[in-house]
Amino acid sequence: MEQSVSFIRATAAAGLELLEQPVSRDRLEALEKVTRRVTIPVMADESLMSLRDAFHLAQGEMVDMVNIKLMKVGGICDALHINSVARSAGLESMVGCMDETGLASAAGLHFALSRPNVQYADLDDHLDLQDDPTRDAVLLRGNVLQPTDKPVIGFDIPDP
Repeated sequence: MEQSVSFIRATAAAGLELLEQPVSRDRLEALEKVTRRVTIPVMADESLMSLRDAFHLAQGEMVDMVNIKLMKVGGICDALHINSVARSAGLESMVGCMDETGLASAAGLHFALSRPNVQYADLDDHLDLQDDPTRDAVLLRGNVLQPTDKPVIGFDIPDP
């Protein structure tokens, strides 16, 4: 563990903004130790699968941030509850994705833009998909993902 913490401190000196899930999902005690020993924020990703996980991570002050992936946590409604727990515990959030379409990225983007404690968004997986019919549900301008000006989540489903 000490060797890992030394490595993490060295990488912090290299200018990293945060550490995302630096230990395996089920090693919560190690996750908490890393969080307490490093100077940059530590974010839970794989350790956050449900509202219960959010309560546990927040109550134990095991991390500084959480990565909320809508598809992983059960959708927008559950993501809102998880984010509320994070926000009430003073944790920042990131909205991430898991090999999703442009339409799912649009939902994540709208979620991220509507929550004041969401500091990061990693919603670019749709760019790797070939022939995604919903690719245009979000706009990529330079390095910034933006919503469209279309109603709801920004995509019109074509008539068959």
